[in-house]
Amino acid sequence: MNVSMEAPRTPQHDLVAMTAALRGALMQRVEQGIQSSGLESYYLYLVAKRLTFAGPQTAVVLSEQLRQNPLVIEDNLHRMLVKGMVTLEGDTWSITDTGRNALTAANDSGTEVLNDIRETIGAEACDQLVAGMRNALAALRRVA
Repeated sequence: MNVSMEAPRTPQHDLVAMTAALRGALMQRVEQGIQSSGLESYYLYLVAKRLTFAGPQTAVVLSEQLRQNPLVIEDNLHRMLVKGMVTLEGDTWSITDTGRNALTAANDSGTEVLNDIRETIGAEACDQLVAGMRNALAALRRVA
């Protein structure tokens, strides 16, 4: 018996596929912008943001709060330590001024990326895309 493992082609399937493709493209573009700040990846950005807004934390607490693999968080913290973006006292990590400045630069680049995308596809198309995705998600909720 030949059974296909591909999901059936439905509007819901198409929405999920489109969302995944869009997310991947946006994430790639956002990471390109973040890199100019000194934060090499989105993970570094998340760590810097969490330490800035939540204050000093252990790697274990950070990994729980960010729902990320503890080894990945620990590796990123050590990469940030080498760059002077964080400090380590005992087992508690803190953001430095260098880290805060990098976070500010990353946030600024993120705004530029979103503005570039909006200009590229046009404000009306962007608004229609957002409205269409909201309507599709609302329809999925009604069905579920």
